[in-house]
Amino acid sequence: MGWLKRIFSGSGDGEGSEADEPVEATIDVMHLDKWVEKQANSGFEKVKPEIEEHFIALAREKKRLFAELDKLRDAELHNPNISEREKQLMQGNRESYISQHRQFANVTEFSDELTCKETSLFCKNFEELLIKLAKSSAKAHMVMDEFFAHHAAAVNRSIKAMSGIVTKIQETLSEGNLNIEELDTVRKAVHELKSKRKLLTELGQELAVFRKKLDNSKYLKKKLQKQIEQLKQTDDYLEFQEQDGKRNEHWHDLQQTEDEIGALFSALDRPMRKFERVLAEGADLLAKYIEDPMKALISDESLQILSIFDRMRKSIEAGGLELKDKEKEKALQRIGQITKEKLSEARMMHEESKKTIKQIDDHMRKSRVLQDIDEIKYKIDHTDNQIQILQDKIEKAEKTKEKIDLDALSVEVKKKIDDSLGVEVTITWQEDSQAA
Repeated sequence: MGWLKRIFSGSGDGEGSEADEPVEATIDVMHLDKWVEKQANSGFEKVKPEIEEHFIALAREKKRLFAELDKLRDAELHNPNISEREKQLMQGNRESYISQHRQFANVTEFSDELTCKETSLFCKNFEELLIKLAKSSAKAHMVMDEFFAHHAAAVNRSIKAMSGIVTKIQETLSEGNLNIEELDTVRKAVHELKSKRKLLTELGQELAVFRKKLDNSKYLKKKLQKQIEQLKQTDDYLEFQEQDGKRNEHWHDLQQTEDEIGALFSALDRPMRKFERVLAEGADLLAKYIEDPMKALISDESLQILSIFDRMRKSIEAGGLELKDKEKEKALQRIGQITKEKLSEARMMHEESKKTIKQIDDHMRKSRVLQDIDEIKYKIDHTDNQIQILQDKIEKAEKTKEKIDLDALSVEVKKKIDDSLGVEVTITWQEDSQAA
């Protein structure tokens, strides 16, 4: 951590040296990542010549590895008298072994223009790739060790040599106070700060768009509601209301007729059911009256139910139905109330009400004002849906925005930079960095 302070303040020797003074810097958040890399590279330059030598040695070792793999590919078996199956096993594993090691060597490339970041990433990637190589080539290595032990050992020595060189690179970085893990932590913290700052800005922009759309949708809804109110003041709508009122009156009459018929027949439900069991002719019609008296009456144009009731009355009087005395008395009284005049009147009123309601419905369906109102209501429903969607998006964006604490992230970044680079950083923000 002290290497950067020494760069800025000189050797640091002697009492009252500038090395005792804290190193400070003021950096805009948008340039913070580049600044970190610049500071890291300024220290990296001191150890770069030594690291370059290590990379030259690594390149030589990679070349040696390819040569050893070529020798393995062309190697002849010490014992040619093995089974065909063993030869196939050997050849398949040899090809796999060579391919895996060549692939490993090819992906561990490094740039000619070395920087601290690239060197750090190379070392990290090399270690990860080396672990993968060990796992993927374990079986093939055992087979090669069985058939070509000398060549397999040479390949293994080359891999170990490459690993040793990478370790020396890491040690050189560490000796130069360039802690790879600390620098990686700083990079990640800076990246998170910039990402959250960008997200906060984007959320602010989204919220502005959502709120504008929400205002437009609310304005549209008021406009549509006003159009409905205006349509309700027209002569067409007043006529529609008048027709609707008449329809309700006839509907009320229809319902009242059905209720009266239903009440009239309900008192005879038990006697009717008993009589249905013994009735030979007309049982189907009686069953319909038991299920739905009004519906049965509409279909019973000749009022055959009256003759059935006459027979049922005689059966009750003769004791043909098992009814209690009070039931008999009540049933006979109710049968006497069900007259031809009453049924005919109820049937006629029901049919006329139904016919009038149909005529009114047909007339109302042709009303243009009703169609206009329905269309506007559909638009209002669609607008309400859009309003709800926008309100949900605004709520979600605001909750996400509330969770982002740039100040806390800034403090964390400043601490990591101070710990790793030894610089007290003041982070500044452009005017547009804070979202509205």
